[in-house]
Amino acid sequence: MKRISVLGVGVVAALLLAVAAAGSASAAAPEYGRCLKKAKVEGNGYANSKCTTVGEGKKAKYEWVAGAERAKFTSTGGIGVLTTVGGASVECKAESSDGEFVPGNNKEEAGVYVTFTGCKAEGLPCTSPHHATGELETEELEGIVGWENKARKKTDLELYPAKSVKSKFFIEFECSGLVIKVRGNILVPVKNDTMTDTTTLKFNDSKGKQKPEKWEESAEKAILESSFSNIGGGAWEQAGQKITSTVKGEEKLELNAVI
Repeated sequence: MKRISVLGVGVVAALLLAVAAAGSASAAAPEYGRCLKKAKVEGNGYANSKCTTVGEGKKAKYEWVAGAERAKFTSTGGIGVLTTVGGASVECKAESSDGEFVPGNNKEEAGVYVTFTGCKAEGLPCTSPHHATGELETEELEGIVGWENKARKKTDLELYPAKSVKSKFFIEFECSGLVIKVRGNILVPVKNDTMTDTTTLKFNDSKGKQKPEKWEESAEKAILESSFSNIGGGAWEQAGQKITSTVKGEEKLELNAVI
């Protein structure tokens, strides 16, 4: 079962990466890939192991290879809380996930699902259909990386329901008769310009509003909305998620903000 972190909406964990097949850097930053040591130091390349400083001749020690060679990743996280601006909330004790990068793409991920355990809302145990009591699983999620602030090289991962999800929900579940639905998009900061196989994703909100809420090149906010059917007639309210998740990949990758 593929999964990826995302709380009571699912929100996640996961993702550090978005990527794909190897090739030379052709897409605009930010993009995922690998900074590899060249077999022969000559021509054009990069002077440092992060591929952030251009080098030529004897300084061309590294080369940038866009995408991932091994595409799978897993994640684990602790307590996750989804809170609406009106104060309704869902809390889960732990999450786990796995996923893979999109072949042939250096910015996106797909086929990601997340599982949460020990989940309650308003003191009631919450459960996804066909799951054990207290266990939630998101719909299939997709993600893409972009700029929160290009001048400051701040990059974010945006997560949203996959195109194949007809309901367009992140997740839908029941808590002893209380029906909860979550829709929309969510952003999480991603560390860049470091080759690593492990990264930490921290989703933060303030009174139901996610931080951050928007890419700099986007006119629209990426926000979540939740509906609690036994609270306020099931109206949609803006919601935010708080959870910290550690993502582990099969190989070292870098989100390059310079290439």
